[in-house]
Amino acid sequence: MKKLLLFVTLLSFFISSFAVTITMTAGAVGKELELTNIQIQRFMEENPDINVQILPMPNSSTARHDLYVTYLASGTPDPVVLMLDVVWPAEFAPFLVDLKPDYDYFGFDGFLEGTIKSNVVDDKIVAAPWFTDAGFMYYRKDLLEKYGYDAPNTWNELYNIAKDISENEFIDGFVWQGAKYEGLTCDVMEFVHSFGGEIIDNGKVVVDNAENYDKTVAALKFMKKLIDDGVTPKGVTTYMEEEARRQFQNGNAVFMRNWPYAWPLANASDSPVKGKVGIVPVPMGDNGRHSATLGGWNLGINKNSSKAQIDAAKKLVKYLTAYDQQVERATYAGQNPTMKSAYSDAKIKEEAPFVVDLYDVFISAEPRPVTAVYSEVSDAIQRYTYGVLTGQYKAEDAVTRMAKELKQIVGN
Repeated sequence: MKKLLLFVTLLSFFISSFAVTITMTAGAVGKELELTNIQIQRFMEENPDINVQILPMPNSSTARHDLYVTYLASGTPDPVVLMLDVVWPAEFAPFLVDLKPDYDYFGFDGFLEGTIKSNVVDDKIVAAPWFTDAGFMYYRKDLLEKYGYDAPNTWNELYNIAKDISENEFIDGFVWQGAKYEGLTCDVMEFVHSFGGEIIDNGKVVVDNAENYDKTVAALKFMKKLIDDGVTPKGVTTYMEEEARRQFQNGNAVFMRNWPYAWPLANASDSPVKGKVGIVPVPMGDNGRHSATLGGWNLGINKNSSKAQIDAAKKLVKYLTAYDQQVERATYAGQNPTMKSAYSDAKIKEEAPFVVDLYDVFISAEPRPVTAVYSEVSDAIQRYTYGVLTGQYKAEDAVTRMAKELKQIVGN
């Protein structure tokens, strides 16, 4: 028995002495980090020669982006695996390993076509799709039923419903992401698209042309009207995803714009609104359309890492993006699969039925402006929109200034 114990001890020491350590960045919105730790622990049990260390990142994707710029520009091999917003591949491509030679290894044929396309830069696949996202409108089913309303299809309907119920129930009407960060860009793109406007099209700034100027102004004016009329609280200009989610989940709002991750939290056993929540597409404006901003995150590998680290990272990325982990992520953390077949999974149909019911919304979600200078573009959109929300600019002035700055950034 002592010999066996000694053998096991020596074997463990031998394996650990040859183990490769890799670092991975991860978000902590909702149950995201909790599940990532669970899945990585299982991965390490199955791969004792690989040690994975998690580097928690800020919830603000803007702050996370700035950290990545620092990491990658310095040429450091860490972090090895990077959790990348869907709008970052073009910017960070020079620093990422090309996964196209491993196309079959990762089974990319089984992924949603759009999620793969978003990671293709100069004929290289620079990241693997981890989970996809789209903006949705959450609402209190019980309160709409109490006051005799159907779920809204247009912004005007939402405005009227939210105003009526909020004034009678003494709660907020509609909460969303109004802080000056990437989430505001996501929200304003939905407002602009839903009013029929566009900011950048095929790499060209079009927000100030005859077709888009008035529609974009109308969208920004409506956002400001929500605040001015008390339908949305003034504090929304400090809200990111979690601030909006807590307000809604605590029963203090009628409507909320957010991502799918909020669903399992809103329906958790200790949630005050469990069983009282519905989800519909983001409403449309006058002469507009329903529009959901395409979100989602990918896993890229740092090209400055060692060959051993890159090989280990590929195993980890393959594991985290595999079918079973994607289904678990959808049902546990509300983060939608990037694999086509997962949308037919019985567990998802039972525990997160809206994922299947609103599948078309995910497939047709609209991207933010596609450009290698996206961070500068997004910063301009945030600043001028935030200026309207806080009364610094009138909508007309903001759109004119935004167009001028965007043309300088994009070069047209």
